[in-house]
Amino acid sequence: LGRVTYNRGAKRMMRIGSYDVEYHKNFRLFLQTKLSNPVYKPEINAQTTLINFMVTESGLEDQLLAVVVNHERPDLEEKRVSLLRHMNTMTIELQQCEDGLLTELS
Repeated sequence: LGRVTYNRGAKRMMRIGSYDVEYHKNFRLFLQTKLSNPVYKPEINAQTTLINFMVTESGLEDQLLAVVVNHERPDLEEKRVSLLRHMNTMTIELQQCEDGLLTELS
């Protein structure tokens, strides 16, 4: 995990267990688990990036509904996406206004 590499002649090498293997700069390692909440040592957590791909029931429901609406009424799905973007923009603006107001009051 630490990517400890060394040169042997013109080749870049890496030690894995008791074997020396040639290292490629684009090498990536992806590990997967079926555990819902895996616990690893702090050293492992510091050297890796954990991504949670767990799908909630409501999230899956939203995705399936979007697919159906997009198939049946693409105009409605386009409108929904547009409204979601607008709502996100307004939420950001509201947060900026609140922050500005708090700054002025303090």
